[in-house]
Amino acid sequence: MHLLSLLFFMFLAPLCHIHAKPVMTISDAIVDFILFVDDPFLDQVPGKKGGCDLVDHQTILNILNRSQSEPHQVPGGSAVNMLKGLATLGHECTLIVTVGEDDAGDFFLEGLRKNGLNLLLDRAPTPTGKCISLVTPNGERTMRTYLGASTANAELNLSASQFNDLTLFHIEGYQLQHYALIKQAITLAREAGATISMDLASFETVRAHRDFIWDLLKDKQIDLLFANKDEARALTGMEPSQACSHLSSYCSTIAVTLGEKGSLVQQGEEQLWHPAFLVSAIDTTGAGDLFIGGFLNGYLRNYSPKTCAWIGSLLASHVVQVVGSEIPPERWEIIHQELLSNLKEGTIGDDDNLRIDFSAENFLDRLESSASCRITGSASALISNR
Repeated sequence: MHLLSLLFFMFLAPLCHIHAKPVMTISDAIVDFILFVDDPFLDQVPGKKGGCDLVDHQTILNILNRSQSEPHQVPGGSAVNMLKGLATLGHECTLIVTVGEDDAGDFFLEGLRKNGLNLLLDRAPTPTGKCISLVTPNGERTMRTYLGASTANAELNLSASQFNDLTLFHIEGYQLQHYALIKQAITLAREAGATISMDLASFETVRAHRDFIWDLLKDKQIDLLFANKDEARALTGMEPSQACSHLSSYCSTIAVTLGEKGSLVQQGEEQLWHPAFLVSAIDTTGAGDLFIGGFLNGYLRNYSPKTCAWIGSLLASHVVQVVGSEIPPERWEIIHQELLSNLKEGTIGDDDNLRIDFSAENFLDRLESSASCRITGSASALISNR
């Protein structure tokens, strides 16, 4: 066993499990295929560059065949990526999922069992879902997804017993198409006394289900909301800081990620900006999912919003340095060591522990030169008047 792993199991793992919380989500069962392509190749792929479009199975096969290269494969799905991060950080994680009766389904399930997830499983006769993540040289991704067996999630039969002793239920944005399922899950989660978090998946998802999302928010059904800047803009028509402030009226915690420019977090009237870690990104697949996983880990342990954002940024900074949405064991050792060091010293999230590229965001010159800045009052002016 590596020394860092030994330190983790001796010191940090007990701390993790003392405060470990049961978490559950429903996710699409997706096998990710990561392909590195150039812009001319991407120009021949139907749909908008940088987006996430749904396609049929034949389109997936056509893209794979035309690439003439061997893709990197990993069990994926937005909430799956998030849940794997939470499980590795010590939480008891359960996934409700539907997979096909095929090799891809077996590959998906085996990968999740290795990550220690509890599975509430249905199998369907249709093929297991697949997602091609087309990564261009600048590290940006364009996704084309075939949902396959995951469309059967709409027919899932949830029960109150599945929600017993649950601390947090997370709504994966891609499940927002299943209105009845989401409403039933929220009812059962509330009856169990669980906190409810939700991500917005993609700007296409927001545009397709905007009214339903607003119904959930206005009915105060969501406690924590996660969005990237494009999703926040699609939902509110506002720029990130303004959107964050506006959405904070409908949920207790809102986090808006800004890519390499960091994240905004708001609870009540107080808005916090947190920078990204300075790393060389090669593939942004899973960055938002791991940010959510890290943030929720901190939230479930009653850490401050600043520390939650720090942990989320830490996990995101590692996944963007690898191909695919899965952080490999050697990087988890580094993450565990950083958490161990900061927890023992009581400095987790402190300024000196961040590698910050302050040039990444022009408006930072107008903020205090610290690792995180508390913004009150007319915070949006700092961004909108760049």
